Amino acid sequence: MGIVIISTYPDEKSISKVANLVVTKKLAACVNYTKINSVYSWKGKIEDTVEFLALFKTTRKTKQKLKKEIATSHPYQVPEIVELKMDDASPSYLKWLEESTLDRKPKKRNNTTKR
Repeated sequence: MGIVIISTYPDEKSISKVANLVVTKKLAACVNYTKINSVYSWKGKIEDTVEFLALFKTTRKTKQKLKKEIATSHPYQVPEIVELKMDDASPSYLKWLEESTLDRKPKKRNNTTKR
């Protein structure tokens, strides 16, 4: 089964560094990240700030190691580490995800648009 771990980061530099690290270590097959606006309560104040939302794609087998790596390397005092299960994903995507998080050579993912 595929797993998505969600986290937020204060800037692009910090998430880019973590994304490259976890993909290189095969803890995640892919990390998507994008700039977002966040409004949240922190230490009695309402914060309104720019952050980077990260979606780490992994498997059941590697999710605990990935969560530990995120927690260890995260710049926030209280990092968001949320797990979502991929209940309905295409079999070919799940196969690529699994191959990319194991010590096997993954098949090339076809990113071309169907016409």
